[in-house]
Amino acid sequence: MISIISSSHYPDDERIFHKQIQALITTGYFVYYFTRSDQNKNLSSSYIKHQNFSSNVDISDYIKSIYNIITAIPKIRYIQIHETELLPLFKLIKQKENSVVTIYDVHENMEALYRTFSNRIKPIKEIAIKIRKIQEKRYLKYVDKTILANPPISKRYYLQYGDQTNIIENFPELKFIQRKYKSNNDNNTKIIYHGHLGPERGIDVLVMAMVDVINFFPEASLTLIGTFRTTHFKDKIHYLINELGLSNSVQILDQISYTEIWSILKIHSIGVIPFVENHLTKENTPTKLFEMMSVGLKIVCSDLPPIRNFVNNSVYWANPGNVLSLSKAIINASASSGNEIIIEKNKQLIKEKYNWENKKTEYLSLFNSQ
Repeated sequence: MISIISSSHYPDDERIFHKQIQALITTGYFVYYFTRSDQNKNLSSSYIKHQNFSSNVDISDYIKSIYNIITAIPKIRYIQIHETELLPLFKLIKQKENSVVTIYDVHENMEALYRTFSNRIKPIKEIAIKIRKIQEKRYLKYVDKTILANPPISKRYYLQYGDQTNIIENFPELKFIQRKYKSNNDNNTKIIYHGHLGPERGIDVLVMAMVDVINFFPEASLTLIGTFRTTHFKDKIHYLINELGLSNSVQILDQISYTEIWSILKIHSIGVIPFVENHLTKENTPTKLFEMMSVGLKIVCSDLPPIRNFVNNSVYWANPGNVLSLSKAIINASASSGNEIIIEKNKQLIKEKYNWENKKTEYLSLFNSQ
């Protein structure tokens, strides 16, 4: 039996539920799944026992509750967590039963996240980061295996503590890739971005770039899908849309489930990743890149190292944070012909290399050996 625990992700999270847990139960494992979220879904089934806690539950109380539940289950062999704040649970577990295998899934570089989103002044921010590193180091000795979702997430940082480290990226599933999506639509200027909506993602830059795009292609439209990082930024984007006269050309949709996003992507022609350069975007590879590749979209990307690690001449590059550069890249993608070769090249990369089926084997191997 396996326990999967998250303290901040939605219960039906793409990586945790749709990929990892589904891989485990199709192999025959029974999974005890614990979440802490306001998305109060019950995902229990024949092979999953799911329990969701309110996000208002204090993290220390959440850890204590999980500990009490897990230690009452005699056949738990593996425990996997998805957040740094859950590491104290491993100490409690190991002190009671050292034979349980503990797995720490690091989705993002927490130091980069803190540097990007913290509003504290730099000296205070650096002290806070140092304290977090010390706290994490204190608990890493209770970790048997570490998963890194992105290659740049400082692999050396975890290796120095001697634990088994595995890079398992969040690639798309082949069941979506293999569908016969149209590579282009009658309208070649249907543009889409999906994911978090915040200034670090360059959403305001993308909205402003649409002015030049629409001047060149009056029929062009932009769909933004996701959750706004802050109310302030949401208000800013709505203000920009109205002020720039884009109300009829830009639509904003709330976050859409993992299983539904594919049908939305396929009716668009261009996917945009307009990230600005910061600590986070210099480290993290966006999953949306591979999703856009898999459905045959032309792709416009900010020129950042993590993206260049996977694609080079099969996307349209823009300078990060530069409105004019981004608008030119979108216009070039819309106007260019002969994209079928590039689109098929991207889809072939997904089929051969960048897919979950390749990574699933690596993931499952963590549960077959000590």
